[in-house]
Amino acid sequence: MLTKFVSCIMYLVSCLNTKYKIHYTILLLVTCYLLPFACSAQVQTPVKWECTYNPIDENNGELIIKASISIDWHIYSQLQSGDGPLPTVFYFERTPDYDLVKTVGEPTPETAHSDVFSADVMMFSNEVIFKQKIKRSNTKAFTILGNVECMACNNVSCLPPKKYTLTIKVPSAD
Repeated sequence: MLTKFVSCIMYLVSCLNTKYKIHYTILLLVTCYLLPFACSAQVQTPVKWECTYNPIDENNGELIIKASISIDWHIYSQLQSGDGPLPTVFYFERTPDYDLVKTVGEPTPETAHSDVFSADVMMFSNEVIFKQKIKRSNTKAFTILGNVECMACNNVSCLPPKKYTLTIKVPSAD
């Protein structure tokens, strides 16, 4: 296979009518050698976030923040502490349209020992839904902006913590 590839390159170079054939040959060989590495450098995004608003009554509602997590990957509880992975953290931009009620709620996480961290960790796999209650200051429609920062790991390695933008449209309460 490699001999056919080199033969093809040499044929293409022989078709060139220039005094710089050696330069073109080297450039073509280096390009063909490095191309597979460039194509395989993919950004991993094992977590996808989705946000919706659930009205409770005219003055209160709930932000529903769902994380869909790729197979074999995990994110960690907001309550994670100690020597393990970084916890998931939520930030919301404050506006006069609403107030946060308490903190972001989460379901009971899985607890397991992680060989990557040599510690017990509290994590979520597959899918997790976080909920944040809000109290509306008015009945008009508005948008809540924020972000979530989390660390995603599999059984072999971890990605650096990543910040995801959250946009939640709150419809009018009329």
